[in-house]
Amino acid sequence: MLMKKILLLLIITAHLSACGNLFFTKEDNSSLATFDAFYQEIDTHFSFFPLLTINFDSAYASNRAILQANPNRSELINRLQEMLNVLGDGHTNVYTPDLLRYDFAEKFPVNKLVSIVEYIDRSSNSNRVIEYGKIKNENIGYIHISSFGANESIYLLIDKILSDLAGVNGMIIDVRSNGGGSSNNANLIISRFNDQSRFMFRSRQRIGKRDEFGAWVESFTPIFEGARFAGKVVVLTNRRCYSATEWFLAGMRTLPQVTIVGDTTGGGSGRPLPRELPNGWAMRVSNTQRQLPDGRDYQFSGIYPDVPLWISDADLDSNTDTILEAAINLLK
Repeated sequence: MLMKKILLLLIITAHLSACGNLFFTKEDNSSLATFDAFYQEIDTHFSFFPLLTINFDSAYASNRAILQANPNRSELINRLQEMLNVLGDGHTNVYTPDLLRYDFAEKFPVNKLVSIVEYIDRSSNSNRVIEYGKIKNENIGYIHISSFGANESIYLLIDKILSDLAGVNGMIIDVRSNGGGSSNNANLIISRFNDQSRFMFRSRQRIGKRDEFGAWVESFTPIFEGARFAGKVVVLTNRRCYSATEWFLAGMRTLPQVTIVGDTTGGGSGRPLPRELPNGWAMRVSNTQRQLPDGRDYQFSGIYPDVPLWISDADLDSNTDTILEAAINLLK
C-alpha cells in the first residue's frame, strides 16, 4: 500500500513538473511567435525600406536573441519598441495595453505656447477642435485646428468661420501639434481656400518585394463651389504636424496665396495598413509611398516651411509666440 502511494505521488509530481515546463514553453513560444509575426508583417508590407539607414534584418536578429534568452511579456514589449525605433515611423505601431510607437517629435522643440489668449479675440462659436477669432488690434483672422480626427460635421464650421471673418486682410491657420486624423477632413478645409485643381502629390502601394510597388496615383487639391477665402493665408507648423495634417499642408502649399511659417513637420507620408499579431495585439504598418511635386517623399524628412522659424527659450519664458507674430507681420 505504501509503495502504491509513493508511486502515485511520483506520478503527480512528474505531471505537475511537466505542466510547469509546458507553461514556460508556451510563454516562450508565444513571445517569440509574436515577435516573428511582427517581423513578417513589416517584411511583407512596410513601404520605406529604401529610406532606412539601419539594417532592419540585423536589428531583428539581435533583438530576437535578447527575447529568446528572456521570453516574457515585458521583454517582448521592450524588443518590439526597439524595432519600432529602428523603423522610425510614426504610422507603424503595436497596440499593446500601452500603445507602442516611435515618437517622431521627441527630440525637437514644441514651438508652440501653451496658451495664446493674449493674441486672440476668440469667437464664442468655436468648438472643441476648431478655435477661431481675430488677432487683437489687427484685421487678421485666426483659425486653430487641433486635429483632423473628429466627425466631419465639426469641420463644416469652416463655412461659418469664413462668413464671420469676411473682410479680414488675411488669415492665419494654426495647425501646430495637430497629429492628423482623416484626409477627408483635411480636404474639406483645403477646398475653402482653393480655386482650381492643383497637383498635390502622387502615391503608390507596396505590392510585393521590398522594392516592388504598384502604379503611381496622382492626387489633386479639392475644389468647393461655395464661398471661399481668396485673401492671403499663413499656415503655422511645428514638428508635431503629422499624417493628415501633412496631407493638408501638401495641398495648401500649392496655393499661390499661402505661406507656411514655423518648423519642418514630422514626416509621415505612409498610409497605415491594419494587421493583427497571433497573441491578439493589433498593429499598423505603413504600406504606401508619397512624393511631392518635386519628386521628394517627405517620409522622415517632413514638409519644409517657406519661412523657417523657432520659438527661443527666452521667448517661451516671456510668453512670446515668435511664429505667430511673424505671421501677423506677413499679413499686415
